[in-house]
Amino acid sequence: MRRDWTIWRTDVCRWLLQIGVIGAVLGIGYLTWGGLSGYFASPVDPIRVARVANTLAYFLYCCGWMVALGLVGLYWEWRPIGFTVFLSSAFAWILMPFVFAAIAGANTDLTMRGVDALRSFLTPLLIVSFVQSVWAFIEYWRHGPTLRLKARKAGQLVVSIQREKEKKRPTYRQLLTPLSPCWKLPVVDKLMCEHCPVMQRRRPCWKLKAGCQCSPTIVDAVLAGMAEKMGEAGWLLSSTLLQWQKGRRPPCHRCSIFLQHQQIKYDWLAPVAFFAPPVLLFVGWERYQSVYTKVVHWLNHLWMQIAFTPPASFDPLGLNNETMAIFVAVVLGVVAMVYSVRFVEFAVFRLFL
Repeated sequence: MRRDWTIWRTDVCRWLLQIGVIGAVLGIGYLTWGGLSGYFASPVDPIRVARVANTLAYFLYCCGWMVALGLVGLYWEWRPIGFTVFLSSAFAWILMPFVFAAIAGANTDLTMRGVDALRSFLTPLLIVSFVQSVWAFIEYWRHGPTLRLKARKAGQLVVSIQREKEKKRPTYRQLLTPLSPCWKLPVVDKLMCEHCPVMQRRRPCWKLKAGCQCSPTIVDAVLAGMAEKMGEAGWLLSSTLLQWQKGRRPPCHRCSIFLQHQQIKYDWLAPVAFFAPPVLLFVGWERYQSVYTKVVHWLNHLWMQIAFTPPASFDPLGLNNETMAIFVAVVLGVVAMVYSVRFVEFAVFRLFL
């Protein structure tokens, strides 16, 4: 199937924005907590506090790039987005020392380390927004004062067949599965199926890369068969109407037959993907406990490295117990259930797998 870059860009940028915002909130929150706790004003170990601030600076710098690329990429057609982000970031850049000094309670060298860490998050925003602002100015100069030059560069046109027949629902509906061929779908005209060479080959049209909605050869054969059955001749052939460029894939992404097949596939796979995480977690509980113990040990070791003061316990996070293991399993299970369904939706309706 044809991959539409607009759809890909929207999905990728949305993921970048979500991950970057979550990471930035955690990093800025931890830095703010350290300032409110007095680690920057009266530190017990200044070298350790400076090292933590430098580590957070690198982390927030990466989060800043994800937020900047995700935000500008998601709203690329809206010209003022770059100028708006640039002004907001510049204002925050100037205001940052005063705000963090008020949070930390003193204006010391360590406080400036915290300010530098916060400014490292703003640096990618300033760079990307400035580039987008220059591009928006050039586009404004070339095409005029239009906020959106193109609302959508590519759209999907889904033509619904037998719209009147959908109002009269049959009493018996055949069971449709992801393995059902194209001629069994309700959007296909049964009269066309009698003359369709795809049905005679007993393979779905998306397997043969040709069907009654896109292939000129098949459409001509169907029309010729229908004309012969009705005793008419001289029907307009469709070769010049539906021919696509050679070397390119057929337009299944806007075919009503294929899209309903994908909907059926999603209706079958979504429940399986939704209930698969808790089942797998129950079956592999011992393996989960082993992995959880290793992850908690790594997190405790990481906390000992980035904590503003040396921890007095080998389990400073309090995660190394059975209760927290069950709680984390429930949270991860819910998140996995939601995002597994989202992944199935992305694979079926975006990648057309």
